[in-house]
Amino acid sequence: MFTIKAFFLNISVASHLLPLLLFFIFYNRNKKNDVRVIFFYCVYSFVNDLLITQLDQEFRFTFLSVFTIVEYSLFSLAIYLNLKNTLFRKIMLWASPPFVAFSIFQFFSSGSQSDIDSISITVEYILLIIYCLFFFFEELNEPNTTFIYSSHRFWIVVGILIYSTGTFFLFMQSSNLNNEEWNRWLIINYIFTIIKNVFFGIAIVIRPSPPDDPFKPPYDELFDKPITPL
Repeated sequence: MFTIKAFFLNISVASHLLPLLLFFIFYNRNKKNDVRVIFFYCVYSFVNDLLITQLDQEFRFTFLSVFTIVEYSLFSLAIYLNLKNTLFRKIMLWASPPFVAFSIFQFFSSGSQSDIDSISITVEYILLIIYCLFFFFEELNEPNTTFIYSSHRFWIVVGILIYSTGTFFLFMQSSNLNNEEWNRWLIINYIFTIIKNVFFGIAIVIRPSPPDDPFKPPYDELFDKPITPL
């Protein structure tokens, strides 16, 4: 029987194939470590989504709890690779072990009483949103001659940010929803998963910027240098 939920569920699962397909099509231009991290995430997320639909509640809780830790680790790594500020990087390194330990504690303390661990996911998204803000803070304070949206890094971080913010309140309130309400609102997760994978696909298609030439003088020096007469 056709339903809107089933439609978006199928599109959501299939959307993981978009960045995977584009990765192989544009393989020669996607040798950046952050792109490879996103590729691995899409593979893992696709397989996980296929398995979740076939599992009983007990195993579903285990898979989703592991997924929360893996998703956080991969998204954090993708953002970490695009940060230059030493303080921001240290904050991410300091915050990650406590989060993983907290998620493991939540898993053993909650058992399989529910399908998902809403507390761990909420904390995960709060941390990811903060990390994304680190990236944009750097971009705003670093002069650049190119548009920010012409960089593959921008689309990776925006994909993570939109998904984290778009599904934040859904997962935060998931423990307060009954099965009927949860199934009704779960379409929000499907929609933002599709958007996230489209943005990851854009990041894979965009040609990475060439590395800066260490022997080339800064942009300001090229124009501020006085012209000497012939």
